[in-house]
Amino acid sequence: MVERLIAACAALAAMPGHSISPFGLSLLVLSMATISVGGWVWETIYCSIVERRPVRRGFLFGPACPIYGTGAIAVYVLLGHLKSPVAVFVAGALLATVIEYSTGRVLEERFGKRWWDYTGWPLNYRGLICPIASAVFGVFSVLVVFVIEPQLLAYFSSWGEPACEAAAAACALTFVADASLSVIAQDADGKGRRIALRR
Repeated sequence: MVERLIAACAALAAMPGHSISPFGLSLLVLSMATISVGGWVWETIYCSIVERRPVRRGFLFGPACPIYGTGAIAVYVLLGHLKSPVAVFVAGALLATVIEYSTGRVLEERFGKRWWDYTGWPLNYRGLICPIASAVFGVFSVLVVFVIEPQLLAYFSSWGEPACEAAAAACALTFVADASLSVIAQDADGKGRRIALRR
């Protein structure tokens, strides 16, 4: 396992940023899909406990919150070279906060709805970001860089190139189809209801 982990990390580290191989890209797509599903599970359980009723989270029809996967891959690609957990925590918290705020604004402007709301939390900004959430993202960034992503890369690398590329293509097509259908459904819903995340 350790040998696979080292080999996977070395293979990705050796890839020039502008010419990543199909295999390397497939590894990142599979990692993103996995973390997106994990984020959906986390949010669904957490929000269901807080609201004391079953809550289905996310923008997509499927069980995935792509903001988690996208954020995790952005953190890994941009900050994976950092050796200090403290540096990854700070930079990851800032990067994830920018992603969360940007995503929240785009969704709000496009659909007139919110999928989360930090209103009432200390030092929140427009209800879309707050220091507590940023700190959680910082911790998540450290876990992604030093634990989660290396393990996922090692696991998916063990599948071999053809299997990884086929699985990644299937994941990408599924996400594109789901996102397209979700946008159509949100547009058809018109005003809809504002989904507030009470914490």
